[in-house]
Amino acid sequence: MIRPLLLMVLALPAQAQDLTLPAQARSTFTETRALASHRVATGPFRDSLPSVTAEGAVTRQVWQVPIPQGTLDLLAPLRDQLEADGWAIIFSCATRACGGFDFRFEIDVTPAPEMFVDLSDFRYLAARKSDAWTTLLVSRSGDLGYIQTTLVDPEAEVETTVKSASAPVPPPARQPQGDLAEALRATGRAVLADLVFETGSTDLSADSYPSLAALAEFLTANPETTIALVGHTDAEGGAEGNMAISRRRAQSARTLLIERYGIAANRVETHGVGFFAPITRNDTPEGRETNRRVEAVITSTE
Repeated sequence: MIRPLLLMVLALPAQAQDLTLPAQARSTFTETRALASHRVATGPFRDSLPSVTAEGAVTRQVWQVPIPQGTLDLLAPLRDQLEADGWAIIFSCATRACGGFDFRFEIDVTPAPEMFVDLSDFRYLAARKSDAWTTLLVSRSGDLGYIQTTLVDPEAEVETTVKSASAPVPPPARQPQGDLAEALRATGRAVLADLVFETGSTDLSADSYPSLAALAEFLTANPETTIALVGHTDAEGGAEGNMAISRRRAQSARTLLIERYGIAANRVETHGVGFFAPITRNDTPEGRETNRRVEAVITSTE
């Protein structure tokens, strides 16, 4: 049983109950729109995402909180409160059962740094009460948890406002190469920090990459594990071009992992998300360099 010692109230409009969060919760983003739409997932992603589009007054809030044990510790008390207030849980899932990577990039998520979603550890819930919908998304980054709540209420009368925290806590810094295996074991993901790309480039030309060697060693020691290599870009250029570049970055890393380090091809899939998942701001050269990256994400240990 989860028994937080200190609590705070998260006030939501009209249809929703006042949700109780740990007292250490810190708001990173609040948005209220008098009339908008929100895509609500009603099932896991397989070849497509089952969903409905809810319309009405939309209120979204993002909170950052020291994580107690896991993402279920964040979600369960909120789910229980919704059910006690008469909300019907329509759909709930965790990570792979949701559809993993594909699910995450089909749903509506507040961009980083206000909200972080670890592709190896997130949970989602959709609930309905009369004509109103509520969705919850929880995840973590290091020892911090993130909670996104979205309420769509056709009957609410609200004014449009947007408020972002002035200085959200940054994500953990890229780990040293020697810590790659430790990061994978602890969080299910790790940045391949020595795979450096110039803006628009997908080339990997160095003779050796310690991060790929460490990843290969980890995979060899854990033969049941499969991974996804996920490519990212900075925010220079258009969305479509950056999606293509990010996919090619991941594919370049996969080719080296298979051909140079002997990892079986069926254990490594690739994805590209363009500039949609930054880990820092894109308005400085240093930030753009940090965002141009490839990450390894554990997709299965069975």
